[in-house]
Amino acid sequence: MEDGSPSQTALMVAILRAHHCHFAPEPKILQDTTALPLSGMSDLDAVKDYKNSVIEFFSGLSSRETAESFVQQITDSVCMRSRLVEERLTKARTQGLEQLVILGAGLDSTAYRCTDQLDGLPVFEIDHPATQHWKKTRLTECNINLPDNLKFVGFDFENQTLAEALEAGGVRSNAVTIFTWLGVQMYLTPATVQATLAVLGKFPPGSQLIMDFAMPDATHPDEQLQDPVGELNRVVSEMGEPFESTYTEQELETCLKEAGFSDVSFYTAGRILDSFLDGNRDICSVPDEACFLLAATI
Repeated sequence: MEDGSPSQTALMVAILRAHHCHFAPEPKILQDTTALPLSGMSDLDAVKDYKNSVIEFFSGLSSRETAESFVQQITDSVCMRSRLVEERLTKARTQGLEQLVILGAGLDSTAYRCTDQLDGLPVFEIDHPATQHWKKTRLTECNINLPDNLKFVGFDFENQTLAEALEAGGVRSNAVTIFTWLGVQMYLTPATVQATLAVLGKFPPGSQLIMDFAMPDATHPDEQLQDPVGELNRVVSEMGEPFESTYTEQELETCLKEAGFSDVSFYTAGRILDSFLDGNRDICSVPDEACFLLAATI
């Protein structure tokens, strides 16, 4: 994050969501009409140009075709993780959900995209105050109203613990909560990841965490791309935001259970397609076996 702007990776994710919303054929993985205004892009031509520039970042891969395929998989992945949140949120509202907490919210659009699902539910976006200021300014410029049930909670990483920030922001520690934590784990040290999970694991039974993660042993169907996580890390490192940690499924499940979560469910791309998208393989380029998401319940 520089000069009070969102991180470069947060901007990239928002722009890729916007590209999916406006250029992917129907049916779409995610309907996110707020992504374009949140991204800061001036128009759809700028969105196209940006995605092409991301492809150029991966120009060191075996071919332009491989780079395009890899960036498309990144685009589909960031849309799938938000779609999983939508689906889990809809179900949780029938099961006593009392609040939603979006950790490291960045340019997350859940509060503005899912207003019907979130009606009457307290929603908290947790992030650095400078990022939040930029986001609120952008929303105002684009005439996107802030929902009455939304509260921005500033988290000063240097001078506060997460528990202190949540308490100061009015997050109820005795309320059944969904936490979303998307696009964050890989940029944190293992100690910070474990400290965060320890705070979340103290919330009441029925609370859950939805998060994505980076695996050290992830594979890619293109045999010439032998280390997709390493390649992605190379690019985000050039953006000034290198990965700090990766986890296997077993390692992450152990961390979650030690923190107080009793059930950990991993989602492959194939499982999401079968569960929420009518098993339609034509709308997603991510291999069925790719696993990068989980939902953990206390």
